[in-house]
Amino acid sequence: MPMTFPAHQGLILPAVRRWPDSLDALALSVGAAMPDITDSILSFPIKGYFQQWYGHALIGIFTLDLAGGLFLTWLIAIFAKRLFRDSDLPKYLRPLFRTASPNSDFIASKSRSSLNFWSFSVLVGILSHIGFDLISHDTNLLFYPWIKNSRWLPSWWYKKWFEIRPSHAFGRSYSVGIFSVIWVLLTLVGTFSFIQCLTPKHKD
Repeated sequence: MPMTFPAHQGLILPAVRRWPDSLDALALSVGAAMPDITDSILSFPIKGYFQQWYGHALIGIFTLDLAGGLFLTWLIAIFAKRLFRDSDLPKYLRPLFRTASPNSDFIASKSRSSLNFWSFSVLVGILSHIGFDLISHDTNLLFYPWIKNSRWLPSWWYKKWFEIRPSHAFGRSYSVGIFSVIWVLLTLVGTFSFIQCLTPKHKD
């Protein structure tokens, strides 16, 4: 899987420029991290190490990930509102708070339309995370717990070249194959894209 931050955010944030009236940058970014956040919260206390789990499964996407993403987006927006109450929002953060700004109507009125807007954006971010993971990882827990590791791509895609010894944080050895090359490429592209999205645009 590409790095939880900033690669996953960078891979999906360009969609905000394409559909600015349909997606919220902050909620989209939070959603893009939620499967890993959910699984970190679940797996470390229960298993003692990180493992892709319910946060990467359909059963968790529309429950734990979505609810947690909305709550985290709201917390960040509230924090930003208080932090920048007496000053302007830094230029490098403005793309993320373009619609979910510290003065957002959602914070003031918690309107249903704003909640729907955030919900859709969080969900798109979550699904983008799952989609990029499917092509950059050798496991697939989308239908967990009914199917523990479904394979949708050709068998050669999952062929392991070698394995890296397990670390305590991950609890198992890390397999290296063509999916690892995709992981590196997506991480580089996503990180570069994230920096580009936060770079202020200057006009003459």
